[in-house]
Amino acid sequence: MGWKEYVQVLLFLLAWVPVGMLAGMSVLGVEEVYAQDFSLYNTGENGTSDFRMTIEGAGYEVKAIQSSMSTLGRYGGNATLVIMGPVVDFTADSILVIFQHLLAGGGVLIADDFGSANSSFHLLNTFLAPLLQGQSPINITGFLHFARGVLYDLDSYDKNPRLPVIRYFSSHALTQGVSELHLNYASVIVPTCAIGLQGVAWTTTRAWCEYDIESTNPWPNATEWAGRLPVAGALDFSGRLVALSDPSMFNNDMIGKGSNQRFALNVMNWLSGGNHSTVLYCENLLEVPWNSPEFFFGLYLGRALWLSSLPYLAPLFPLVTILGIRKYLPDAKKPEVKSVSEVFLRRGQTYFSERMMYYRTEGNYGRVVKMLYRRLRRDLRKKHQWTEYDPHKLWDLIRYKDPSLKEGDFFKTIARIEEISSSPDIKIKEDEMMNLFFWMRNIQSHSIDMK
Repeated sequence: MGWKEYVQVLLFLLAWVPVGMLAGMSVLGVEEVYAQDFSLYNTGENGTSDFRMTIEGAGYEVKAIQSSMSTLGRYGGNATLVIMGPVVDFTADSILVIFQHLLAGGGVLIADDFGSANSSFHLLNTFLAPLLQGQSPINITGFLHFARGVLYDLDSYDKNPRLPVIRYFSSHALTQGVSELHLNYASVIVPTCAIGLQGVAWTTTRAWCEYDIESTNPWPNATEWAGRLPVAGALDFSGRLVALSDPSMFNNDMIGKGSNQRFALNVMNWLSGGNHSTVLYCENLLEVPWNSPEFFFGLYLGRALWLSSLPYLAPLFPLVTILGIRKYLPDAKKPEVKSVSEVFLRRGQTYFSERMMYYRTEGNYGRVVKMLYRRLRRDLRKKHQWTEYDPHKLWDLIRYKDPSLKEGDFFKTIARIEEISSSPDIKIKEDEMMNLFFWMRNIQSHSIDMK
């Protein structure tokens, strides 16, 4: 087995093993364990299954994105995208999809801590930076940026300053009915970014973002953000965007504390414009185990969706597909040759029939001519008791049977037939094969089939 066969086997396994795992688990009734933080299907403390049930109970349909964010483009802005605690950087085309979704009037919730999404938003920040300059007396440092480090609030916290309780809110639809938000090892939104300037939930003035997470004696310094800092911000333009500096406020352990659940509903209602549009939850950006079926499912399906969903790549998808499977497509149907072999067939001579059918189907007309000529010579020797076939003997026999034959044309045709027979892979046209067939058929009728 050559290297091409090994590659084909490898590609086959890579393509079908994930499908087999999913099908096998479904048939055997095996339940997948979703251990990754912030998963909709994780019922543990760090999961968001209660968040899902909360918004489903409010009338929203929740769907998980396991593969590619490009599927967002199919909703035309009539959906709310939720990015909760991402650990996987989203690609440049994903940023473009989010931007297009916002321009189409869609909603986006980004809940992050420790600045995991900063590198993903670098391209968007760079792109929008010139547009944001001059819009505020403060030098705007980008569209969205999360501070690195852990938030400490000395004046408002639960059990310790790293579990702050937010009680300062701007007047906004997001904060209606909200009295306090309980956070858990949160970060903050950089106050000088565009969304930070539109903050709706704030710390006390005695708060800072500690860079040294492991410090036993934390205290603010000149390089750390300190003072009243935003933990939630919102922008309303073509679409709506909400940024939160702590996804943990919506996990199963925290969503029932304070007004966290009410705030979650306010966020979804505001982002959807009250239309209860579909909620798309990015499971693909979480830390999905590599050995899980969902990982392979998302990996392979994501490539297909990436090619088929983006407007500037979708036209290429059929071409890529055809080129990829061209080898496995059936050949174009060859022009059907008339049933040459039927004239020569006798009862029991099936091998000749099978070979004739095969060569006709393949369009190898040289082989057809060789088989017909070989059969003609064999039948002539048998019929006339010749020890060997000789074209001159045949001419002496046939010239009286068919006076229309010319000697020069006869030997010229015989020479052409023998040329084709000596090199059966030679390419000849169907018309030439048919002419030679009827010529040999005439010879047979006058020299073999006669009574």
